[in-house]
Amino acid sequence: MPLKIEPINKLTYKLKFTPQMKLSTELLQLPFVKLQEFIKQQIEENPLLRNDIKESPPERINGTDMPVPYSISAKEFGEKNYSAGEREKQDFRESLITKPVTLHEHLLRQLHLFASSDPDCKIGELIIGDIDDNGYLRSSLKEISESADTDISRAEKVLSLIQTFDPAGAGAKDLRECLMLQLKVTGEENSLAGRIIDKFLPFLAKKRYSYIASKLKVSEEKVKQALKEITSLEPKPGRSFNNEITIRLIPEAVIQKNNQNYEISFNSGLPNVRLNAKYKQMLSQENTAQDVKKYLKERLKAANFLIEAIAKRKETLRKVIEDIVCIQKDFLDNGYDYFKPMTLEQIATRIGKHKSTVSRAINNKCVQTPWGILELRHFLNSGIKQKSGESFSSKAIKVKIKEFIAEENKQKPLNDNQIVKLLNQEKISAAVRTVTKYRNQLKIPSSKMRKE
Repeated sequence: MPLKIEPINKLTYKLKFTPQMKLSTELLQLPFVKLQEFIKQQIEENPLLRNDIKESPPERINGTDMPVPYSISAKEFGEKNYSAGEREKQDFRESLITKPVTLHEHLLRQLHLFASSDPDCKIGELIIGDIDDNGYLRSSLKEISESADTDISRAEKVLSLIQTFDPAGAGAKDLRECLMLQLKVTGEENSLAGRIIDKFLPFLAKKRYSYIASKLKVSEEKVKQALKEITSLEPKPGRSFNNEITIRLIPEAVIQKNNQNYEISFNSGLPNVRLNAKYKQMLSQENTAQDVKKYLKERLKAANFLIEAIAKRKETLRKVIEDIVCIQKDFLDNGYDYFKPMTLEQIATRIGKHKSTVSRAINNKCVQTPWGILELRHFLNSGIKQKSGESFSSKAIKVKIKEFIAEENKQKPLNDNQIVKLLNQEKISAAVRTVTKYRNQLKIPSSKMRKE
């Protein structure tokens, strides 16, 4: 039978990512402050949306109000009617408020003052552009000289000039050079502290004081005195110029205890989004132009999408937070020793949502608890299976490890094997490699590094 090509009708099911689904997904992963900004922007852009001035009372679950973040209006603040002279003085005061100077701007200003020629200034700009926020040079002089089309010796000369600038240590290639540059400012580069930094910095980090003392032919006590001078130096000279913006942290909900149970109160600080009845009515009026009706229909559809997406976000978060409270009730009652293992898969199964949905729901979200404001992701933690068949929370084990190390004899610090034995006494089974992993995650040095 000869082969032939002919069209065949076939019915298939495909998941289509609609604009409505995309909006719901985007809103779900937005933190509270960003969601506030997004909704306000949508109200400004869409005439079919309005912010209901008469705010509804806070949403409550089991009868607990959610406090709304307080904001001060100009009237409450005491806005004055300034005279012409007073207004001029006020404008001058406001003009004094400037953006903090960055490390790069600070170095460039000094470069333009002290560079001997325009070519040196150009090379210096390239070097400063490769200095990171901590103050370290991250490109080699060979790369910089090639970019500036000059020889390495000239690039070294300009770098040496930059390394004399404030803050001391900026432009260094590594920690040793950074600390040596700071000692050079005070003329102490040939001191005992300078010699230790120059030749024995790795041994200093390992607290091998006796070895350093024997090599430099000084007493161990003098090495420890030099250490005090070294620790007074700044390992990250650019740190003081690191102007990070503090993000306002507003919880999605408050978890409060009421008798033996916990109540969840959701934040009502979002704009109270409603459809604008005036523009909605224009759709049913015969004298409304067709192009206007078409535009209003599109805006109405977008408005309904937004209102539905906000409602879905709230419902998903409600289910997630309720499930977290149910599982972590012992922690809320008694503290970190009672943390229970909890994973995304477990929450997703219990609330009937996909794992990716739960991940978006808890991302960058926080709640107010009896133990302070905590991220929802903070409640997730793995567990170690015990002989009894139950699992013990990794967070609870980390708390125990921190407690053991805080109470240890600093002359004879606990090694990981000893910590395992102490955990066994608490009826917690854990392998040595697990304790080592958790200790590293807690950024606690090994017993040799902790010895004093």
